[in-house]
Amino acid sequence: MVFNMYIWPFYISNFIACFIPKRSRRHRVRGLINTFLYRLPVSIFIRRVYGEKMKTCRFVRQNTLNRVICVVNDKYYVKIFRNVSVKQLNNYKFLLDFIRPNLKVEIPEIVVAKHIPMYVSKKLSGKDMREFDRDLIKQNGERIKTQVFEIIHSIQQIPFDSIPGKERFIFGIQPERTVEKEYEEGHSVLAHFDLNTGNLLLDDKLNIISVIDWDSLSLAHNPNTDKDIFLKYWNKRFNKKPLK
Repeated sequence: MVFNMYIWPFYISNFIACFIPKRSRRHRVRGLINTFLYRLPVSIFIRRVYGEKMKTCRFVRQNTLNRVICVVNDKYYVKIFRNVSVKQLNNYKFLLDFIRPNLKVEIPEIVVAKHIPMYVSKKLSGKDMREFDRDLIKQNGERIKTQVFEIIHSIQQIPFDSIPGKERFIFGIQPERTVEKEYEEGHSVLAHFDLNTGNLLLDDKLNIISVIDWDSLSLAHNPNTDKDIFLKYWNKRFNKKPLK
């Protein structure tokens, strides 16, 4: 567990949120408080890395007690963690940089803060699937699914044994979202583990051009893990039928 002055905003926001009724409101209150308390270090980091003054800092979400996400100047995603170390985030950055040349879609290039368990990435090109007409997405469902399965295949083609210091990457930095905990030498594949419809960005022709939110990237011993996760979210959102 990371224990330093930078995790205190999480404890402060969690304490205040205890007095707020309704779970959704508590999530929002925690996120707003954390965004406010982290505003100064985030501002300094954006200025140092990108040479840009922070004009706006907008809370996006905090679905768990472990992290908060905000958007700066509508250009940069900032994700701050409570129970993740800077070393883990640097390992994560290394893994993303390692797999990027093997994928045809854009994935985030992150910059990790030196002392705060936080990273920043620029917003990628493309639009969230929820921004398109629902019927249009359903009509092009098979074509979109085919693209997703091709992305999954590309991820699985990356040989895990070729990654230097591969033992560091058995589990993602958000292990509570990793559904498999076993590592079998020679029988495992890399998996996104959160390949839901909200993490796929499309162009106007419904081509998937970017994939975001790789925090759970790790090993799976079931090659159908990512496919099953995607179909689960797809069916829940568009078909409303159980996954067969």
